[in-house]
Parts: sequence; C-alpha cells; structure tokens
Amino acid sequence: MRAISAATVFVAIAGYAIIFIAARALTPADYETFMVFWGLFFALTGVLDGLMQESARAVTNARSSHVSASPLPHTNRANPMRVTAGFAVLSFLLTLVSSPLWADTVSPGHEMWGVGLLAVGLLAYSFQASICGLLSAVMGWSTFAWLIALDSGVRLLLAAVAWWMGWQLLAYLIMTVLGAATWLLFVVFSGLTRSLLSELADVNPRAFAVRSLKAMGASGANAIIISGFPVLLKFTTDTAVLPGALAATITAVTLTRAPLLVPLQRFQPALIVHFTKNRTRVLRASLLPMAAVVTTAFAGGGAAWVLGQPIMRIFFKEDYIVSAQSLALLTVASGSTALLMISGSAALAADRHTLYLTGWVAATAAAIALLTIDASPETRSVLGLGLGPLVGVVVQLVVLGLGARGVDKNSRVHGTGKTAPFRRR
Repeated sequence: MRAISAATVFVAIAGYAIIFIAARALTPADYETFMVFWGLFFALTGVLDGLMQESARAVTNARSSHVSASPLPHTNRANPMRVTAGFAVLSFLLTLVSSPLWADTVSPGHEMWGVGLLAVGLLAYSFQASICGLLSAVMGWSTFAWLIALDSGVRLLLAAVAWWMGWQLLAYLIMTVLGAATWLLFVVFSGLTRSLLSELADVNPRAFAVRSLKAMGASGANAIIISGFPVLLKFTTDTAVLPGALAATITAVTLTRAPLLVPLQRFQPALIVHFTKNRTRVLRASLLPMAAVVTTAFAGGGAAWVLGQPIMRIFFKEDYIVSAQSLALLTVASGSTALLMISGSAALAADRHTLYLTGWVAATAAAIALLTIDASPETRSVLGLGLGPLVGVVVQLVVLGLGARGVDKNSRVHGTGKTAPFRRR
C-alpha cells in the first residue's frame, strides 16, 4: 500500500503542476477552455470508474472458494474486459452524438478536435478503469500504482514539453486525454496485466453490465460536482461574458478544495469502516468527523484570507487571482463537499447505495440551481459549493437517522435487545 500512497501523492502533485504550467503558457481565454475541457474529461472518467469498482468486486468474488463452487456455468460468467469493450464503444458513440449540445461551449475554436479527443479518450479510459479493477482484485498494487503514476506522468511530461516548445491550446487538449492510453504499455510489457485479461466475473454478462451501470451512477454523481464543477460554472454563465473571465474563479475553486478533499478521499475507506462498526449509531458516529471537517474548513478559510493571494502570486499571473475574501469563502465552502463525502460514507457503510446516489444527485441539482442566480462567478461558486452539497448531507443523514430509529424501535418491540442490520436500498 506504500506504493499506492506514493502514487497518489505523485498524481496530486502532477495534476497541480499541469494547472500551473497551463496558466503560465496559455492566454486567459485558452486557459479557461483548457480547464473546462480538463474538468469535463475527468468528470466523465469518474463515471467510468464504476467499471473499476465492479471489476474489482466481481473478480474478487469469482476467485473466492464460495463462488468457485457456485452452480453458475463457467461459460455463462462475464469476462470484464469484453463487457468493458461494449461500454467503451457506447461512451465513444454517446460523445459523438451529444457533441452538438456542448462542443462550442467546452472547446470553442477547436470543436472537432475537442469532440474527437474526448470520444477517443473515454474509449481508452474504459479499458484502463477495468484493468485497474482487475489489478485490485488480485492485489497487484505495485502494478496498479505504476499504472496511475505513469498516466499522470505522461500528461505532466507532455505539458512541460508543450510549454517549452511554445505550443498552444490544442497541445494541452491532446495531453489531457493521452494518458488514458497508458494501459496499452502494461498489456505489452506486464505479464500480470496480460494474465488478467481472461479473468471471469461471478455473474453473467447482463448482471455485470447492470451492476456496472449502478456503480457508474454512484461514482459519477460525486465526480460531476467535484471534477466537473468548472463545466457546470461554464454552462451556467451568460454567453455574453468575455472568454477568459472565468479563469480566475476556476483556478480558485480548483486550488481551495484540494487541501481538504484530497486527503479525505484517501481516508474514505477508513470512514466506511468507522461507520460500519457504528451503523446503529450513525448520527452520533458522524459528529466527530463532521466537527473536524467544519473546524478545518474555517481554519483553512482564515489561512486563505491571509496567505492565499501572496502564495498564488508566486505561481500565477494576476489574471488568475481572485480576492482574498473569495479565496477564504471558497475554502470554507469546500467543507460542504467534505461533509457530503462523510455522510455518503455512512450511507455506503449502511449498504444504502441508492441513498448514497440520491444524496449526490440532490447536491448536484441544488448546486446547479444556485449557479444560475444573477451574481458574480465567485458568489455563484461560493453558494453552489457551499450550500448545494449540504442538501445532499441533509437527505442522507435524515434517512439514515430515521432508519436507525425504526430499527431500534423494532428491536425494543420484539424485546431482543439487539439491533437488526439495515436493509439494502
């Protein structure tokens, strides 16, 4: 797991180094386009990460002695890579078909390139997600770490070359998606990776596809509001706004959420374990982590107020720096998304996957609604990120709280003294 930790740190550093390079190399208008395209690509790859989750689950189960003894015929069990090929083609076609709705907003001046690169990038990433799931199933953590590190390393190297050579926006759009094809190198040079291509799942192809779709819905819901926020901001901004006017706001949003959300994503499995052990007292169990998040968010907001602008001036041009007040408020607002990650972890621990998805969908809908009000980009972002996720938090905690009280009441009526587990939703 040390390899995974090191790779995760490298991925985070590489991502922010690329943003710094793009801010230095591109005009504000081109930088804004790059950040919106970058956000859209990683929001959609977040959706496809459902393939990674289901591949990991299905192959892990299939390798267990319990499932090996299952009456399900060997020939009826799904091969994750074959099912993934179907999802890859579907994502490619959906990107092409939907392109008239978004191409001129996401990649103005490079519409055809933007559509083609996004379609090919998502097709490639579908296989990468599935391979990461297969590696997880066999605990091939070292290979997994190298794969995600090389993915980001390729992007960082290409961004540095583009900066050095003076290349402009198109090179950065190509760089964004090219890392998604690094899995091909592992198929060629890694015996472990090749050996996993024929692995079978614990269910038939139809069941594997349905479960993958559910996993995509869950993983995609949080990816849209976290990675895809620049896209939401762009689509809810008046088209009369000059190109590049959102560059500073997008940069501020990207930087201010990192100190809280990146570490929390690393510790989300630990949160799920915490709530699993306290699933009969989920609201009480959520108090400490939520209090820690709120305290950290307000402390970070104070630090951003004092130090945010001086630090940003070291790395960014003045065009990309918002007011100290906006930096502070956006930092505090990031705490709302962190709270939603905590309540979502509680929902997952209670086996309430539908509730988990509902909370994120409600949060996204609320954030979009708040982004449509008539106010400055900074104000809309603070409201969308600060209040939108809280809607999802309330939905999840209220339902979990009602469920816990219902189970507790039932146990008292029957005099068992024990609490039954949550039913699946």
